[in-house]
Amino acid sequence: MIPIAHAGHWVVNLLYLAPVVLIVAMLAVSAHRDKRAEAAERAADGQAPGSTADETSGKPAR
Repeated sequence: MIPIAHAGHWVVNLLYLAPVVLIVAMLAVSAHRDKRAEAAERAADGQAPGSTADETSGKPAR
């Protein structure tokens, strides 16, 4: 049988991982909010979902 360290060792190691998990979660939430805000903005402008302003206005893309 493989020896496994007691919970105290695992907790200490997980504390080092907590800031990384927190930052990744914050970035994911921020990206999700940005996508929702862009979709709401497009809906308010009357654009089709997934289209860009350049496609609907006829202006050339930069």
